[in-house]
Parts: sequence; C-alpha cells; structure tokens
Amino acid sequence: MKTIATHIGGFLVIAALAVSTLAQAQEAREEQGPSPVRMDPDKMAGLGLTPIPNTGFVDILVEGELEFTIARLFSGEELQVVVVESTPAKTDHRNRPLEYDEFVLVLDGKLVLTEQDGTRHEFTPGDAFVVPKGYTGTWEQHGRYRELAVIARQPESTGPEPE
Repeated sequence: MKTIATHIGGFLVIAALAVSTLAQAQEAREEQGPSPVRMDPDKMAGLGLTPIPNTGFVDILVEGELEFTIARLFSGEELQVVVVESTPAKTDHRNRPLEYDEFVLVLDGKLVLTEQDGTRHEFTPGDAFVVPKGYTGTWEQHGRYRELAVIARQPESTGPEPE
C-alpha cells in the first residue's frame, strides 16, 4: 500500500521533470531564434473578433456609426498585424492625417479611399494596397468591411490603433 508521502514524492518528480522540459524547450527556442507566425484563419474569416470602442474616431466620423471588432494576430517591435471589421461608415482625415504606414489586404466588403483632390480608389476582397503615413483623404467602408492590416510601428510609440 502506497503512502501519501510516496504519492507526493512521485508528484514532485513529475513536476521537476516538467519544469526541466519547459526550461529546455525555452532554451532551444532562444537558440533557434524567432519562428514564423501563422495568421489565424478563423480571425481572418471574422470569427471571434473583439469589439472595441470607436471613441478614437468620433472626431473624424462623417457618416455611419463605425462599430469595430478586431483581432491582433501579431505584435512585434516594428510591425503589428490586425484583422479589423467595421460597419459601414466614412471618416475624414483632413484634420488628422494617418500617423503610420499601413499595408491593407481587403478580406470582405468594399473600401473607397478618396484623396483631397477627388481621386477615388475602390478596393474589394483580394485587393492589397498601402496607405502611407500622412494620408489626409477619406475612408469609406461599404457593407460589413473586413481587412488584414500590417501597421508599421512608430519607434517612440507602443503601437498605433488600426484604422
């Protein structure tokens, strides 16, 4: 018949092995360097996104209600990758230019960017483009709009919020 001390001793041996294995795995990761990060296909499809307040956009909102859901897929030293989904809305950036370079891949819906001179750019699912830092036109999301955005971090910031 095993005693409680024997069970506890066995548990402690297993715990020590687990800690040792985790430490070895961590050392191996550090020696190997960073690994690729796969983008979550469910998040890309709009599943499981988290609602965020639109308070940062109230001052530039022209039309619609602009309700956001978001998933951060990667947050590194220089880049941030997010999936952003929004309701139909239009924002005007004349008084608040874009604060970062942003690569966008449209996943669903339609986006119309209109420059101050009236030049209009329409983007639909599968289209990819870059909006440079300092952009001052309008963003107009049609339908349930969803994008994958790769945002260049500012050296002095902790990371911009996605558009």
